Amino acid sequence: MDGAAVNTLRLADLTPGKSAVVTAISGAGRVASRLMEMGFVPGTIVEVLRRAPFGGPVQYRVHGCSVSMRSAEASCVSVETDSLQNRTACRASSQLELAAG
Repeated sequence: MDGAAVNTLRLADLTPGKSAVVTAISGAGRVASRLMEMGFVPGTIVEVLRRAPFGGPVQYRVHGCSVSMRSAEASCVSVETDSLQNRTACRASSQLELAAG
């Protein structure tokens, strides 16, 4: 690692408009397997679309699909916001190299 702080948090803690990369899934076996079936697997980019009022479900975009879930389930998903920034920077750098080459 280059010494930069990694910002690891729960998916439930992200605010609408923010994106992050899934790093791990925790929780009971059925909850974890269901989350992975819905596309929440390590390395996947997730975007928070909106939150329902009064602590209702939160809507996320994962693999181009809209998925809603309660905060209890979203708390089982660990994400990193810095990984997304690094991944985006690397992708942009690669595209510049391809364009220049």
